[in-house]
Amino acid sequence: MAFGDFTVDRNSTKYVLGSSGDIISYATDEPAFEFNADGSYKGLLVEPAATNVCLQSEDSSTTWAASGDTTVTANATTAPDGNTTADKLGDDGATGPGSVYVQQAITVSAGTKYTASAFFKADGLAFARLLASDYDGATNGYQLFELSGAGSKGTPSNLDDSKIEAYPNGWYRCSITWTQGAADTSFTFRTQVASSISSGTVDLDGTSSIFVWGAQVEEGPIATSYIPTTTASVTRNKDDITLGSASSLIGQTEGTLYIEVDWRSATGTSQHLVNASDGTSNNRFVIYNSSGNFNTYAEANGVQLTNQGESSTAYSGIQKIAFAYKTNDLELYRNGSSISTDTSGSLAALATLTDIDLGQTFGAINQANMWIRAVALYPKRLSDAECQALTTL
Repeated sequence: MAFGDFTVDRNSTKYVLGSSGDIISYATDEPAFEFNADGSYKGLLVEPAATNVCLQSEDSSTTWAASGDTTVTANATTAPDGNTTADKLGDDGATGPGSVYVQQAITVSAGTKYTASAFFKADGLAFARLLASDYDGATNGYQLFELSGAGSKGTPSNLDDSKIEAYPNGWYRCSITWTQGAADTSFTFRTQVASSISSGTVDLDGTSSIFVWGAQVEEGPIATSYIPTTTASVTRNKDDITLGSASSLIGQTEGTLYIEVDWRSATGTSQHLVNASDGTSNNRFVIYNSSGNFNTYAEANGVQLTNQGESSTAYSGIQKIAFAYKTNDLELYRNGSSISTDTSGSLAALATLTDIDLGQTFGAINQANMWIRAVALYPKRLSDAECQALTTL
């Protein structure tokens, strides 16, 4: 599908939050524009491929095993996509304390980082727990979440990371990230009702309940856009967004690349925001993030011209970025300021640049895994004042 002048290639449906407050679907090869919970524009979400290996993502009454204290009520309330497919996890009304959960054994790859996520909504209680058990021998990793206000977290146990994000209509997407043991090819994923930010034990009085929907387990350091499953795992293909035969749009002897993103770091991966190249690694300009460092890289005829930038570990929210270049004048700007410069680098050997990759590098790899809000290419090296004005928030 053509997106403006760009071509979008993603041979699968994609689900993101729409402006109406519901999760909506974009068809094969459609660009996926996402919105914030308040209805404001977030950006074009460009992601790598991901596979949800958690089965029955919207049905906790089958495949999942419930604890003896648990009653599952299927299709009990409206889910984040606007359909009545969210389930209620509640206690069975017996006396005393107990544990209310459903869980599923999942086969994965040893020594690999995984993220498990689910959408929760308060009912009788406003707390939930995600647990990955026996992922490294007998090691369990878990996090408790408060399902009110902006959402909050308790103290994590044996995890690489955890997150909570508020969605419309009282829903929260919660996630945990861990690394499988070197010899461990399975774990058990649990979604659980909790009584507080520090306890997964509840009173079995008939009122200990929450709603759950959209369970997901995927390889990688973050929870990507939702991938529904039933009886088998499902893969969402990568977003491949390109513009070829674009030499007239790219400054060849001097120029400026500009991009605005809503930042999301995917630790341990390379996230390429925009790339102008001749279709090879020998001649290119690229703006990217990798291993906690934000950089711009330039290469002419196989020779590196610059690789400059700064730490990105504190980045969050909207980022406006420009890379201005000409021979012996290569400078990177962010949010109204110059953050790095390089005064040595000749473009004389640069071959004609013809291709623009949006949210990835040439070869359709290293997707941005964040939201692109705007992009522009200028055929001249904008002045310092122009670049600062262009990138001011």
